[in-house]
Amino acid sequence: MAKLDQIPRAEKRDIAKKIKDNLSARAAKGPPEPALDAYVAECTDIVDALDAHVTGNVLAQAERTARLAQLAAADEAVDTWYRHLENYIGVESRRRVSPYALHAAAVHQAAFPDGLAHVDDPIADENRICRDALLALRAPEHAATLAAIELPMIWLERWETALDKSDALLAEVEKARTDKRAHVGAGQDAETEWVELMVRLRRYVSSRAKRSDTARIQEGKALLAPLLDAMARLRAEAAARATRKENGKQETPPAEGTQG
Repeated sequence: MAKLDQIPRAEKRDIAKKIKDNLSARAAKGPPEPALDAYVAECTDIVDALDAHVTGNVLAQAERTARLAQLAAADEAVDTWYRHLENYIGVESRRRVSPYALHAAAVHQAAFPDGLAHVDDPIADENRICRDALLALRAPEHAATLAAIELPMIWLERWETALDKSDALLAEVEKARTDKRAHVGAGQDAETEWVELMVRLRRYVSSRAKRSDTARIQEGKALLAPLLDAMARLRAEAAARATRKENGKQETPPAEGTQG
């Protein structure tokens, strides 16, 4: 059995718009029928509501997709400077004859106690750990060691820039996800209102014509054609699925009996 709530949201919007156009054309042609003509405004409202959430959902998803691509690039930059700094200080700490090897090892332990273990952590977690490492590297007690091993200090600035960009994009991705969820929720409310409106409209159109009034019955079918066509398609699809399911059962070979 076809159900109105099975119709996709975008199609609900299109159906309501077509029915609104049909009702508007009938109202313009006349004669006046206030109870039926009032549905023009209701259809307009529901079209606007569904359109806002269909479009808003698409835009929010597109925004999130674009931000995710940018976030992936920003995360790669964070990873790159993470590796550069950890490797550079790690190499200096393993030099056999350097007078600064032990000091470099102390810096490495302070900034990177787990080495590169967090490079594949969730972005928010990795960024937090990287900021702690950056803070440790900028501590006054390590300044002389970093200068002695000639660590390029511009790397710290570039790492911080990468972290700032990554955190900002992460916040934008979350906002886009929240916006999409809001459009989904509001759109579901609009879809419920659409179903209720279509049920009321069908009942009214059915009640306005006697069984013997063929012309008015046909007019009602024409007014509701966008909805009736969609429901007929749903019924046909359901019947086709049922037929395929039944044919599948018939084609399944019976299990062989166990011989004694």
